[in-house]
Amino acid sequence: MLEEEAARIAPEFDYDAEAEMLKAEEEEELAKISFSWSDTGAEEPENASEPEEESEPEPEPEAKQEEESEAAEEPEEKKEYGPLPKAKVSHSKYPKPRCVPKSPAGKALFGDKHRRTLTAAVSLLVLFAGYQAWDYLIPKTVSVEYVTYGGTQYIEYATTARTAGDLKNALAEDGKTGENDLMDTDPEMPVKNGMTVGIRHATETDARIAGKRHKLWLVPGTVEENLMLNGISYDDDDEIKPPLDRKVSDRTSIVVNEVHYDVDEKKETIEAVDKVILDPSLTSGVQETSEGNDGEGIFTYTTRYVNGKNKGTERELKEWITEPHDSVLRLGTSGTGNSGEYIVDRTFTANTTAYTAKAGARGALGMGVHFGTCAVDPRFVSLRSELWVEGYGYAYACDTGGAVKGNVVDLYMNSRGACVSWGRRNKTAYVIIPAE
Repeated sequence: MLEEEAARIAPEFDYDAEAEMLKAEEEEELAKISFSWSDTGAEEPENASEPEEESEPEPEPEAKQEEESEAAEEPEEKKEYGPLPKAKVSHSKYPKPRCVPKSPAGKALFGDKHRRTLTAAVSLLVLFAGYQAWDYLIPKTVSVEYVTYGGTQYIEYATTARTAGDLKNALAEDGKTGENDLMDTDPEMPVKNGMTVGIRHATETDARIAGKRHKLWLVPGTVEENLMLNGISYDDDDEIKPPLDRKVSDRTSIVVNEVHYDVDEKKETIEAVDKVILDPSLTSGVQETSEGNDGEGIFTYTTRYVNGKNKGTERELKEWITEPHDSVLRLGTSGTGNSGEYIVDRTFTANTTAYTAKAGARGALGMGVHFGTCAVDPRFVSLRSELWVEGYGYAYACDTGGAVKGNVVDLYMNSRGACVSWGRRNKTAYVIIPAE
C-alpha cells in the first residue's frame, strides 16, 4: 500500500537507483575512516573461518628487526568510536504520502487534489446560497423619515427588499411615498434590520432656465440643492431667482438667466473740451482762456448678454497713454456771483444799450429787474436765456422793449449815470446753458 501511494505521489522517482547511490556514498565515506569497535561484548560468529597459513617471510636486516622488536614492545593506542550515525534522508527525495481516505464517500470527495478543490467550491456555493435564501425570506424592519413641505413623517416598514433602491420602489407601490420622491440614502446600500432611510417628497413645477421653459421636481430644501438635484448648472454671473439659499415650497418657480460678457479693448483719441466756467472771483465782464491738448487712452467695452440677447455695452477707461487737458474759458461774474460750468450754445456780436428803472420794477416775465438782467428781442434771443456779455458779465433775459430789435441787448444798470457812461457798445455775447 505504501509503495502504491509513493508511486502516485512521485511516479517518475527511481527509488532503487537512488538507494544504491546513497549506499555507495556511505561505503565510500566509511572507507576513509579507520576505527575499531568499542563494543567488547560483541560475540564472534560461530562459523568463523580459520586463518590461512602465512608463508614464511623473507629475512630482514638486523637493524630493521631491532627497530620492529622495540616497536613491538610498546603497546599501540587504539581509538574508540561509538555506533555509526543514521543516514540522513532528504524529504524532497522521499516525499511523505498524504492521508488517503479509505471509504468510498471519502475517496469520491477527497480522493485527489481536484476532488478536494471541487468539494471546497461546492461547499462555499451551498453556504452562500443558504445565506441569500435566508436574507431574502426573512423580512427586515426599517425606519423611513419622509420629509414633506409640511413637516417630517416617521414610517416603520417591514420589507424583504435587498437594497435601499428596492425599498423605495416598494414604498411607492404600497402608496407610502411618491414615485418621483428623492431618497437621500444611497440606492445601492443593502437593507439591514433597524436601519433608517430618508426620503423627500417631490413636486413638479415650472421653471425658466436660460430663457426656456423647463419642468423641475422640487423637494424640501434650498434653491441651490434643487438645481443640483435636477442637473441644472450655472456660474457666478448668472441671475438666479429666488436666491440660492432660499427655501423652496411646492409653488416655487425658479428662474435662471444665463449671463455672459463680451469684453473688447480699443485705443482712442480724446479731444480736448472747451469748458466755460462762471467764476465769481473774476471781475464781471472779464474773461480768461487756458489752452488744452487732446489725449489718448485705452478703453474697455463690455457687452452684456442675457440668455443670448444683447443688453447694452459699457465703456470704461482702462489707462491713459496721454492724458487730455481741456480748454477752459473763465467768465468773470463778481457783480452777480453766478458760478458753475456751462456750455456755450452760440456766440454773437450784441449791440448793447443800457437802461435803469425804479426799485421794484418788473420785466416782461413779471420778475423784478436788477443788475444781471437784460431786455432782448424774443425773435433773436429767447426769453429766460442766460447770457454773458463782454464788459458786463452775467445777464438773464427776462424783459423786452420797443427799441430792442434784432441783436440789440438792453442791459440793466443801477443808475442813470452808469447808463450814460455805458452808452451804446458792440460787445461779444455768449448764450450759455448749464453743463450736465
